[in-house]
Amino acid sequence: MGGKLVDVARLSGVSTATVSRVINESGYVSTNTRKAVMKAIEELNYRPMKAASYLASRRLSFKIGVVTSERILRFTSTEPDEFYSVALSGIKEYLVPNNCGIEMLHTSNTSSIRDFDGFLLMGGEITRELTRSIKATGKPLVLVDQYIPGIKVDCVISDGYDGAHYAVDHLLGNSLRKIVHIHGPLTHFGFKDRYDGYVAAMERRRYLPKTYEYDEHNDNMEAIVDLMLKSYGIPEAIFGANDTIAIRAIEVLKQRKLSIPEDVSVVGFDDIVSASFCDPPLTTLKIFKHEMGTMAARRIYNLLMREDTHPVKIMLFTEFVKRDSSL
Repeated sequence: MGGKLVDVARLSGVSTATVSRVINESGYVSTNTRKAVMKAIEELNYRPMKAASYLASRRLSFKIGVVTSERILRFTSTEPDEFYSVALSGIKEYLVPNNCGIEMLHTSNTSSIRDFDGFLLMGGEITRELTRSIKATGKPLVLVDQYIPGIKVDCVISDGYDGAHYAVDHLLGNSLRKIVHIHGPLTHFGFKDRYDGYVAAMERRRYLPKTYEYDEHNDNMEAIVDLMLKSYGIPEAIFGANDTIAIRAIEVLKQRKLSIPEDVSVVGFDDIVSASFCDPPLTTLKIFKHEMGTMAARRIYNLLMREDTHPVKIMLFTEFVKRDSSL
């Protein structure tokens, strides 16, 4: 014979009212409390009709698809200390102990989405079309390091606007006025957010923004630097939209016999591992990558448990890391 409601409450260490909320899916119950109640229901074989229905629809394990680009898949398998590898470690550290299996999926190979309970869509290459198609399945999804206006799906991102604004204010505070921004494609939310922060900080202080777009695949940094030196002159500072851009700019500037930071201060964004080992070590904005992964994992788990299902946009502030590449 199965246990009673009061036995479930006693075993799980909560009130009978909390057990009722779990069974009836009404009111707020934390994830840990819900798991404790579910475990007690199983152990005591408590099977009123409502509880049986609840347990049939709610499993203690889930299969999560992490959808990302070929570039990021390559990095996560070969570069354990870089941006998305660190974010992925945060995802795994939260989900695996919560009985969630994780499988990496290429953005062009999502034919098996029916086999998954939820999705984490990671990186700036995640498109509006892909997001809409996965959202249409009705399964929970969370964007990681990407935000797509107007779709209203959960996302976890860094606050690039605030970070860029802070970096430019720092440079201006050191009497640097000719500050150039080199960014990636503005179709990527992260690059656009940082671009907007740079422009706003410059215009607020009534200085003229000057920007160039870097093509990482074709590496046009030499062309950018040569054009900049010819048409704009030597900048007092360069703010790179990520550390890769900033480090590449330093390499080319040094080839052109310019000293860092005596001639040109350089600031990056991300704080990847190589930022602290380049010459000179790179001043940058630190993104809390592990925390980003953990928060995204926690959010997808909440959605799978049907908790707080209204879409949210979670932003993590960055932290300014002063090193030797800037005044």
